[in-house]
Amino acid sequence: MTECESMLKELEEKATRLASAAKAAKAPGASEREISDCKMIEQEYMGLHKRTKAMIDERGSDNDKKKLSRLEEPTVH
Repeated sequence: MTECESMLKELEEKATRLASAAKAAKAPGASEREISDCKMIEQEYMGLHKRTKAMIDERGSDNDKKKLSRLEEPTVH
């Protein structure tokens, strides 16, 4: 597994965590902690997305670029 593929896998896992956190944060009666956790995960995702994009732009394959394009930067809050 290349470094780009490894970062894409990590980004996909973070996207899954973010989707789950966003669902919890948007649920009726969501606690401040759930909302805060969602925002923190979103920030982590955005940072990882930026680093992954920079790496793939520099040395990634066309397949890596396609995978990254499916993982767009979210807007949760």
